[in-house]
Amino acid sequence: MPKADYYEGLTLADALRAFADHHGAPRTRHITADETTLLYRAADRLEQVTTVPASDTATDGDLARITPLLRRAASQ
Repeated sequence: MPKADYYEGLTLADALRAFADHHGAPRTRHITADETTLLYRAADRLEQVTTVPASDTATDGDLARITPLLRRAASQ
């Protein structure tokens, strides 16, 4: 199973795609093709929302700040 460093430096959307690719791959399949598609759709939508200028809506600027993913502290 991938650890935090597998996702380190990725945007949240890219991390969702990496998760889908790993867990949907034939050798490590833990999710269905439909679930893989769902994660890709969510990642695409997240990118759309986070690339809209912050002045367009109140929450877009907040959403843009959640990427890229940071490495978790060792104590967590």
